[in-house]
Amino acid sequence: MFRYLERHFSRIWLLVFSVDFLILLSVVVMALKTIAVRPGNTDMGRIQLSYAYFIAFILLSLIMLFINELYSIEKKYQPWLLAFKCFISFTLASFVCYFLFHRVLFREILFHFTCTLSLIACGSILCWRFMSYRIIPRINLQHRVLFWGTDELNKAVVREILADAHPKFKVVGFVDSNPALVGSVIMKQKVLGRIKDLDSIIKTEKVEKLVTPCSQARGDFPAENLVDLKFKGIEVLDVHTFYERLKGKILLNGLRPSWLIFAQGFKKNKLTKLQKRTFDILISSIGLLVTLPVSMITALLIKLESKGPVIYQQERVGEDGRIFNLFKFRSMRKDAEQDTGPVWAGKNDHRTTFIGKFIRKVRIDEIPQMVNVLKGDMSFVGPRPERPYFVEMLNKKIPYYNQRHSIKPGITGWAAVNYSYGATIEDAVEKLQYDLYYIKNYSLSLDVIIILKTIATVLGRKGSR
Repeated sequence: MFRYLERHFSRIWLLVFSVDFLILLSVVVMALKTIAVRPGNTDMGRIQLSYAYFIAFILLSLIMLFINELYSIEKKYQPWLLAFKCFISFTLASFVCYFLFHRVLFREILFHFTCTLSLIACGSILCWRFMSYRIIPRINLQHRVLFWGTDELNKAVVREILADAHPKFKVVGFVDSNPALVGSVIMKQKVLGRIKDLDSIIKTEKVEKLVTPCSQARGDFPAENLVDLKFKGIEVLDVHTFYERLKGKILLNGLRPSWLIFAQGFKKNKLTKLQKRTFDILISSIGLLVTLPVSMITALLIKLESKGPVIYQQERVGEDGRIFNLFKFRSMRKDAEQDTGPVWAGKNDHRTTFIGKFIRKVRIDEIPQMVNVLKGDMSFVGPRPERPYFVEMLNKKIPYYNQRHSIKPGITGWAAVNYSYGATIEDAVEKLQYDLYYIKNYSLSLDVIIILKTIATVLGRKGSR
């Protein structure tokens, strides 16, 4: 479990999350003791039920903190914004807890108790977060990474680490087979020595990970040295595997078929398919029920504003290249592509109606796609389905593009929550890198993370057009 967390989250993220959890647990334990010793509390059934209340409070608080992007460790908020996000998170968590338990658990005091608990938890978390801004920079929690080779691909990856001031990795330098480069500085990183000096450099610089080129001449490949390093606990990664962990996407530049063939992941067995289908039906059924009032109002406004159908159907490419009709609330005027033919939607698209601009901004137009999920055309989470015209064009121009159709498309996806709306071939390449990562690393936990990130995206109204 810890290795899984280490691969997908930074040590800083794990530290912040762990302390948040311990703080909430401490607050809850003190509150539970207060309830247990109150005079007249002899109803053990209700006291036991309070355990469920406190567990729900902890889980909901952590979820709300996540949705409000307070686990985006690379972001450092202004004090007032951090306090506001924290307050909103605990207010929402408290509201849901009160709604769930007010009929069965200490109704006479629950409202005041919930408010008090929320304020204490919020204040405690805020104090820790303000302290963390001072403490964490002084603690060396980043993985120390050494790059073998100064080729363009390695330099591009190092450039991304430095540009983001990445919380998970710290570049200690390069090693290279060219003696003329030793001692030179590339992107403010020193070439520390030659390949033969690996062992001493790793000891001196306390290196934890060695990133190797995607291809290397056999005569220059120090297999014995690398085996020794592996047995000493140094993680040896090729540049594509490292980039996958760094950015949460699969780098297409220089990607060889052999990497995809031998890489771990891409699991599609009967159990995972059944699990995903069950999850899709459950989430979509709940989603359609919860959004029914919004859907009825939206349908009425669309009908009042302009002529044409309320539900717009458009051909999309699904699993294994199968064509299906995707349902959406109509957000553009009727016959929007009559003069232009198929085109990607642009920013401030003139074809969009007044109501259409709003429902696209808050993603209400995508609610009917949950019917596609129930029909089995789509999954709730997956690569966004594209139109046949664009699929045919992109298949010719982008390697591995057709592989995104190896699973069902989704209403939301890893690309959707990590990259804004795409309207160019370059955008399609970027989104494909995220889609391939999702297909390779699919799990139910990843789907849950994507749904939570989607809620944050919708609330922040990011990435829509």
